[in-house]
Amino acid sequence: MRNIRVCLLLTLAALAGAAAVGAQQPAKASLILKTRMSLGGKQVKFSRKRFYLFRGGSDVNKALAERIKAAAYTSRDCFYCSQKASPEYMAWLQVADCESPYCREITADDTAKVPEFKAAYAKALTLYKNKPDLARTWLTTSMPPELRDGYYLQRKKATDGILSGVKPLATVMTDATSQQATFIDIFLTPGKESEKFFVSNVLPFESGGKAYTWICEVDVKPSSNILTLPPATASKSGSKCEVIAKDLPKCDSGGCKQ
Repeated sequence: MRNIRVCLLLTLAALAGAAAVGAQQPAKASLILKTRMSLGGKQVKFSRKRFYLFRGGSDVNKALAERIKAAAYTSRDCFYCSQKASPEYMAWLQVADCESPYCREITADDTAKVPEFKAAYAKALTLYKNKPDLARTWLTTSMPPELRDGYYLQRKKATDGILSGVKPLATVMTDATSQQATFIDIFLTPGKESEKFFVSNVLPFESGGKAYTWICEVDVKPSSNILTLPPATASKSGSKCEVIAKDLPKCDSGGCKQ
């Protein structure tokens, strides 16, 4: 009888220990960031745009938020103006809100009309033994680096400077169809029913002659969460999202002017 009692106590203790361990396992959550909105009276689509997620609320990330607000920013058009890009190339980028020639297909018509593509295509033809389709597919490799990925590298350098060593928990780009970014596998601190996180695009997105930056605090609970970014006009409505909107400088072949 005594042995049975000992075995029973040991079993109960093991079950209690297992329950305690299970209770300490972090809950997992996800966050869907919706970016469809109206800016300046027009519906905008922010596809292929990057957002960052940081653990902690606005208080924890106060210094980061201040750096985001104070950061200097060079617009896409001003960058390409500084690189002496042709008006045709800049117009090609503007059509689909592209930041580089990699964002959409370069057609035969584009190759004929855009001087940078035409020159790169001619060079690629010699590299790929006069195979037109192959030369057009890989013509970006024959473009000057500054016009190919210079703007991307400049933005990356600016982002690294703003983050100043702060590591985001995750970074996700919006998709081209729904214009939403989905953060998955967000582990909450054990014992918390919800936890504050900080979300921002860090560097501005351009639309309608303005640059927009969102700085948001969001309470994340286990399972799925949704955060809909507000337009600039909603920044004072009690939302936990602050929207910074700045006018973009005017850029043409003569340079950039505020």
